[in-house]
Amino acid sequence: MPLPAPLIASVVSAIIETVVQSSQTDPASVARYESYVARRALPPEAKVGFMQPPAGNGVIVIDDQSLALSPIAQFRNRQNLIVMPMSVQQPSNVVYVNDNFGSVYRVWMISEAEADSIKKND
Repeated sequence: MPLPAPLIASVVSAIIETVVQSSQTDPASVARYESYVARRALPPEAKVGFMQPPAGNGVIVIDDQSLALSPIAQFRNRQNLIVMPMSVQQPSNVVYVNDNFGSVYRVWMISEAEADSIKKND
């Protein structure tokens, strides 16, 4: 007898939620997870910085410098998923790329481990 799809989805969701909750509370688990994560392929022209949460006015602050945000800007979280700029609520280490007009149009939020490895390679 095959298992119903909603049952499988529920079990998988419960497992993922348990892992996420336990990794958020245990620093050792976070470090272990980050050591397993493959390094993302980022453009060579990308710059590293520290970004404040976007204010929603078309400008973002990276390394205490106000930069225009492109109308087609794309933000990716630490899991490399696309997120809306206004959903970013915490300051974060980032890697970003400017377009031909100087506006920021790609932002990747990175973990401390990724930031350290990028700085070591520079």
